[in-house]
Amino acid sequence: MLTVCHGPLGEEKSPGEEWTANCYTCTCTDANTVDCNLKECPSAPTCKTGERLLKFQDNDTCCEIGYCEPRTCLFNSIDYEIGASFDDPNNPCISYSCYDTGFVAVVQDCPKQTWCPEEDRVYDSKKCCYTCKTNCRSSPVNVTIKYNGCQKRIKMTRCLGECKKTVQYNYTLFKLTNSCLCCREDNYEFREVVLNCPDGSTIPYKYRHVTTCSCSDICQQSVTPPVS
Repeated sequence: MLTVCHGPLGEEKSPGEEWTANCYTCTCTDANTVDCNLKECPSAPTCKTGERLLKFQDNDTCCEIGYCEPRTCLFNSIDYEIGASFDDPNNPCISYSCYDTGFVAVVQDCPKQTWCPEEDRVYDSKKCCYTCKTNCRSSPVNVTIKYNGCQKRIKMTRCLGECKKTVQYNYTLFKLTNSCLCCREDNYEFREVVLNCPDGSTIPYKYRHVTTCSCSDICQQSVTPPVS
């Protein structure tokens, strides 16, 4: 009687015949013996920057299958893609950006923000920073500049308008103090003008041109430190 191999269910297998059983690939050899080896599985893919490798066990192929998917940042149960930016719903001055290394928080700075009542505040589009409504503004004025006998009439700007006074508690003096708000220059830029001289020559002259004005507390600036 011809000797044959037997499969996992006892079925007869001829020499050279292959089959898969329990994640092994088996072959019936010419010597009528069963040679089994663990099934070869594909290697995991190499993911790109901004992607992450995920693996799962495939019962049909007996292999661990890997695949790449975009990295995300999880915030308040929401997945954000790499490169996405969004605002913090609880703080209008904070925003986040999603990177492959995680979140990066950006805090918006509000320079030169002075206190004023809520009804006098004008907020930005994010309702983070505000400016105070005042009559303080820059106003044009014609001025004749004279220097070394030379002169030129030009249009400059000055700060003009009233600032609303406020009362605040002074924790150093332990009492209420009045603010001394004055409409003063907030920002400026240097400009150059050519002055005309009596002999027909000209000379350059640089002056400071006010660009914006704001209500500054001159009381705070005029406080003299105690003499030791």
